[in-house]
Amino acid sequence: MGIALRMTCIRSVQSNDISLDKTRRHVMSAADYSTQVVGAKQRNRWTVAWLLFAITVINYADRGVLGVVAPVLIKTFGLSIKQFGIIASGFGWGYVLMVFLGGGVVSLLGPKKTFIYSSVLWSFAIMLVGAASGFASLLGLRILFGASEGVAFPSGSQLIGNWFPDKEHGRAACLMGAGIPLGSLIIIPIAVWLTSAYGWQAPFILLGVVGLFWAILCKVFISNKPAGVSPQSIDASAANTTRAPWGRILGSKTLWLTGLAFFSSAYVLYFLLNFLPTYLVRERHMEFSHIAYFGSLPWIFMTIGALLSGPISDFVYKKTGSLRWGRSYLAGICLVLTGLIISLTLFVTNTYLIVILISIASLINFTANPIFFAIPIDACPESGGAASSLTTGIGSLAGIFAPLLTGFIVNATGTFYLAFMLVSVLPIVFGVLLIVACDPRKL
Repeated sequence: MGIALRMTCIRSVQSNDISLDKTRRHVMSAADYSTQVVGAKQRNRWTVAWLLFAITVINYADRGVLGVVAPVLIKTFGLSIKQFGIIASGFGWGYVLMVFLGGGVVSLLGPKKTFIYSSVLWSFAIMLVGAASGFASLLGLRILFGASEGVAFPSGSQLIGNWFPDKEHGRAACLMGAGIPLGSLIIIPIAVWLTSAYGWQAPFILLGVVGLFWAILCKVFISNKPAGVSPQSIDASAANTTRAPWGRILGSKTLWLTGLAFFSSAYVLYFLLNFLPTYLVRERHMEFSHIAYFGSLPWIFMTIGALLSGPISDFVYKKTGSLRWGRSYLAGICLVLTGLIISLTLFVTNTYLIVILISIASLINFTANPIFFAIPIDACPESGGAASSLTTGIGSLAGIFAPLLTGFIVNATGTFYLAFMLVSVLPIVFGVLLIVACDPRKL
């Protein structure tokens, strides 16, 4: 019996040794696998970020091309300025509707599928503009185009939340946001050249083809999440995002304040996009031929500001250890400075100095702009697309209100003075509120 007991103990020890050895191998294998996953994520996440930058450039080139070819389009179809304004505003109505619904779409389909389906839809919508026959078809296609692009930023925000750690949200959002002014800038010479050489339809067709090509790149290179970050498959992980905390999102003071601050920043953008050339020609008596140079200057400065935003935001966050300093304080200070600098144009008579002041204000304004995409991700990383749909939706209302209010004010007063005053007051007010009351650490 003693021998049997001894043999049993030996077998037990051997069994434990074998089990321990298997456990060690399993732990080492898991560690190696984890290292491989982290390494793959490190390599691939910036591919995702650059693709988001590319689609933002395409989006804003798409939006800006109508304004570039407007003189030819108006003449071709015999449109009035009022009719053209209605057509241009069609994008805003479709876009805002889908931005608010975009979080739900992203939660249902996942950001990858949402991007693929929407980019194919908006690419065909913009190509079909070349086949438009008049006011009704142009307006309908513009609304469809705006609606299909409305899910882009919620999808991009969700991808950033899935792929990037908290400390790099600002940098990734900055890269995506840098495409906004760059797309608006580069389409001007391209559209002018294509229209002169091949007709006004050519730039619309080109942009549609580019959008379809990007959809293929999205299919090949983008996934909803890095492989291996959860026990579920990528598709299952995407499906889990359907449990977005909508009650908390809609009741979040942080997200509402961020959206209103974004609105004030976007109001400056849409004011310049729609009315800067008219202001310079009508009120400052600048030669139209000079608009190509001086009208482009704010967009160049905006691009610089957008590129600086992420590194500055993440640097402040790392140095202070405070997400509030790196996000809401920084963005709020930028908005206040933007408003103050624009207000100086009310007291300056030199046209070129006014353009310089507007350009500096644009740089500072766009230093804040990408932060508005980072805050929803910081506050609600598990449902960044849903949170972003609220803030982006509020901000996008500026695309409707800026041209409508500016047109009403200028028509009623015969001058841009009160319009510039409103453009300066809004970022100051909402910048102060962002500093005082917005905490990106809390949903």
